[in-house]
Amino acid sequence: MKIPAAQPITAAQSRASRFQLGLTQAEVIDQSGLAGYKLKQFETGRFIPDMPFLQKLADFYASKGIELDDIKETSNDLPVQNTATAKPGGNKVALVQRPCFYISDTISPDLLDRCLERMHANDQRIAEILNKEIRNGMFGGYHEETVQEHQELFGAMAEGYLIFRLLQGNPIVPPIEGGSDPKSHADLLSQFYAQSPISQSDTQQVTGHVDEVEA
Repeated sequence: MKIPAAQPITAAQSRASRFQLGLTQAEVIDQSGLAGYKLKQFETGRFIPDMPFLQKLADFYASKGIELDDIKETSNDLPVQNTATAKPGGNKVALVQRPCFYISDTISPDLLDRCLERMHANDQRIAEILNKEIRNGMFGGYHEETVQEHQELFGAMAEGYLIFRLLQGNPIVPPIEGGSDPKSHADLLSQFYAQSPISQSDTQQVTGHVDEVEA
């Protein structure tokens, strides 16, 4: 995924703008009408959204009287390079002070959006389940509802890993025809995650070069 050289707004500017306005992420999402998962992923540095999203976010802060040009980048948001120990070809590699991961350049913007939205929804559901109390069964063991919630918990966590591998250009679960009988564990997983981006037909061709996305 290619990242534009110039962006309407950076993650640091978005965070600083919110702090100046005294707004939470939830309030910015509510007032701007922008996709919540994109803002959260953007501000935590996990990925850079599409240009229309960034422009709308910049316009939102501008409408609130924020001058983005007055907000300077901090050292925590800039690449760190050691020129003293530079190696041949080192100008093609940027070390960053925060985590990063790789997204294959064969991932379409639509598929990326669906993956991140699904991961965000899973994160919320995982948090809900983790905070629930365990219920015991009437005749010993755990209540059926607790067992189902625990299965759902591990299912959501596993899907996060599968989506992560898909975004890296190495999908583990191949798509399967809806009416086909499963012949392997991969087929079972594909059917289990039938509504997930990992089982969509446009992931069949996900292979190729991988770009680093600063996080």
